[in-house]
Amino acid sequence: MNVISSRFFHSTSFQKKIYISCFLLNLLLLLVCSIFFYNYTAKSLKKNSQDTIISNTTMLVDKLDMMISNADNSLKSLQTDETLIQYAAKITDSSENYFSEHVPVSSIFKNAFLMTLHSNDQNGSISYLSGYYDNVGVCNTKSDYNYLRKEYLKNNEDLTYYLNNITYVDYAAPHTNYWGGTRKSFSIIRSMRTVYDQYGLLIFDFDVEVINELLNDFINPDDHSIVILDKNENLVYSSSHDQNVSQLYDAYKTVKNQNSTHVFSYDDTSLACFTVSSLTGWTFILNSSTASYMRTIRNLILTSALLFLILAVIMSSFLYFLTRSLVRPMNELVVQLENIDPDTNIQLKPIAANSSNEIVILTRVIQSCLSEIYQKTLLLTESRRREFQAYYNAMEAQLNPHFLYNTLSVIGMTGLNNGDTTVFQMCSELASLLRYSLSYTGQSVELGQEIANAKSYLYIMKIRYETDFSCIWELDPSIEKIHVPKLIVQPIIENCFQHGFRKEGYEISPPWKIKVRSWCDGQYWFLSISNNGTPFDPDVFEKLQEHIQHFKPSGLKDDKSLSMPERQGYGLENTVLRLSIYYKGNVYFNVASDEEWVSVIIGGPLQISDFPKQTEEKNT
Repeated sequence: MNVISSRFFHSTSFQKKIYISCFLLNLLLLLVCSIFFYNYTAKSLKKNSQDTIISNTTMLVDKLDMMISNADNSLKSLQTDETLIQYAAKITDSSENYFSEHVPVSSIFKNAFLMTLHSNDQNGSISYLSGYYDNVGVCNTKSDYNYLRKEYLKNNEDLTYYLNNITYVDYAAPHTNYWGGTRKSFSIIRSMRTVYDQYGLLIFDFDVEVINELLNDFINPDDHSIVILDKNENLVYSSSHDQNVSQLYDAYKTVKNQNSTHVFSYDDTSLACFTVSSLTGWTFILNSSTASYMRTIRNLILTSALLFLILAVIMSSFLYFLTRSLVRPMNELVVQLENIDPDTNIQLKPIAANSSNEIVILTRVIQSCLSEIYQKTLLLTESRRREFQAYYNAMEAQLNPHFLYNTLSVIGMTGLNNGDTTVFQMCSELASLLRYSLSYTGQSVELGQEIANAKSYLYIMKIRYETDFSCIWELDPSIEKIHVPKLIVQPIIENCFQHGFRKEGYEISPPWKIKVRSWCDGQYWFLSISNNGTPFDPDVFEKLQEHIQHFKPSGLKDDKSLSMPERQGYGLENTVLRLSIYYKGNVYFNVASDEEWVSVIIGGPLQISDFPKQTEEKNT
């Protein structure tokens, strides 16, 4: 199957190949983008759901804490009411409820409770329970209070516990109402006391329906339920009577010490968040149904699929017309190129003068390239003709030096026979100079050979100038094996004698000094030839640099090759130019001066294949 598909792809037209390749590539990119869009949006929706339930839980607890705090403040005002404390102090132990026997005192307590409820606009009830279980109370509906028998209240373990243990205030989690009935309520219990004596309890009760009413502020209150745990994390209230409350409670106990965000889920259709009230110590768990979230996810999947399909159709249509408009002019261009004769006909079919079509622009570029190729071919032919002529002249010149070698040998032997070893040594060094200059034609040499040739030359100059001349050598033996063009050292040394020690308008008195120094920095090798002669003319150095830059690879691309700058000294220019050609432009050349020396510095990479950036200038 793969073989058949491969053959079909290779046998189809170029337009179809482009269309199929681009279509598959864009389809893949579109699919990746769609998957990324879905995952990103799904994660964002999930994160938003978690942030929402955390915010709702915090808001719910804050509202409930504020309600309880306001109720506690109301009890504080009653706790310090001197009239109520005065009557509470008169209550003694008896078999009957004190307030049912003393109606005026009961009215005083009820009026104070009603005034507190209405002034603070609170929905709840306030009751008073003496230390002997005498009781009186009122609710905000102004209905008559049903006094409870003291024996009934004594059997309530919670009330007995609070009477015996409470010091100031406590908060009772949702519980069965203390005053009878089956409805649940939660209470704020505060001790009614002076500094030294306690006179019973003030109890502010709220019906648990108040908590459910807080859910009305949510967008979908029916999708939420509340579970409350007391300080000991016992389940004391749930606004939902669903059997899943036990699963929610079990899931909470599992994740309470593991989930830093307090968000968890006990099944696939719910999301819950828990938080602990800083005021009461109760744990509130808000459970939310994820049905709306799942509906949003399904809509997101459908939207992504539809968007993917629409974009795929648009993209395929666009690619078809694009490839069709692209291939047609390319085919016409191919036909024209096939009919071009490189020797006689390199002109393409005339095209419009002004056009924004890329194929037309490509045709113009090809036309320009063909013309340049034709001109380069003519130059190459002429260059090869000159190369063969130079090769012929070099072969002819090789015949002449043998006569010079023999003549120098005869002169040297004659001097040696007459007892003059200096003449013999000078002839020997001169023969070495001639032999080195005429050998290795077209080949590179080792830097050590260049140094040895320069030493032969300086030996002759030392014989000539005797004590007027001295040479200093500071050589790095580690770079003597690197390959360089031939005759790059001797011409620079010759310039020291021709332009450094003797120059028109200047005359440097002996002794003359030349210092030859070589070193490397890990990437480049450097050779410095210094003399104590006249300074280097800045204008000459600038023109020399201009001429050398002209012959670098970047300079040869310029149309300025038809008007070359005037040459500035054959020896030094020839040396640096050959170095630049040998190292493909990656050559170091500089002239430096100080109080004692005028130095010409050349250098190149240690490896010809390496082309690092030009190093910093080296001071001699």
